Amino acid sequence: MSTSLQPAPSDAGPRRGLPRWAWVLIGLLTVIAIVASAVAVFAARGRQVIVLPPEPAPVAASTAPAPSSSAAAPSSVPVAAADGCLGGATELDRAVLTAQRDAPLTPEGAAAFTATMVRWAVATPPPPYRAATVPQVLAQDATTTAQQFALNDQTPAGALVTIDFTAGQYYVEAFDGQAAIVSWVGSGTGSLDGVPQDSAAFGGAAHLVAQNGTWHLADISAERDIPDLRRIGTRYAGGC
Repeated sequence: MSTSLQPAPSDAGPRRGLPRWAWVLIGLLTVIAIVASAVAVFAARGRQVIVLPPEPAPVAASTAPAPSSSAAAPSSVPVAAADGCLGGATELDRAVLTAQRDAPLTPEGAAAFTATMVRWAVATPPPPYRAATVPQVLAQDATTTAQQFALNDQTPAGALVTIDFTAGQYYVEAFDGQAAIVSWVGSGTGSLDGVPQDSAAFGGAAHLVAQNGTWHLADISAERDIPDLRRIGTRYAGGC
């Protein structure tokens, strides 16, 4: 499995199972086991298979937005903690390209780019220019897992999912200046068919490589479980 999911702590006693939208994420991000024509959604009361709707027609504008130029110089990432909202909280196609441009080739820069990249990739429904943005985010030799994670095109109708890094954490598993592996955990929220679902912790690991002076996604994996990451991870600064 490429990512990890864990229900958020609750004072109301143990739950009987993961929230329905969390299982949508599992179906979405266990990309090796995805069947292209359907996504399995598991609720506490049983198993339901949702057949994906036909692929929507492409948007009229196929050019990805340029990175934001509101700042005169690239924003700096604090040495002590990575910026958890680099590129901004909204307009995620623009945000991920801005984060890619501004994130330095440092451990904190890799972690900052990871947070924005995950927010962009997991957002459901997808940002309007995702198809045009994907080639700019992926590494030249990105794995099929990374490609499917970035495309995020196997989602059922009626699902709305976001990942928030306000209380997110990260741990840099490996770094050599030209490549990095960053484990991350954030808070996933969403709804299914308009019904709000419980939040859940959602994590994984991004394998990044530096190409043309910026970070690119090469692979997605799970290097450690969420409790371990919560124990050793560094809190993102200013997450969104």
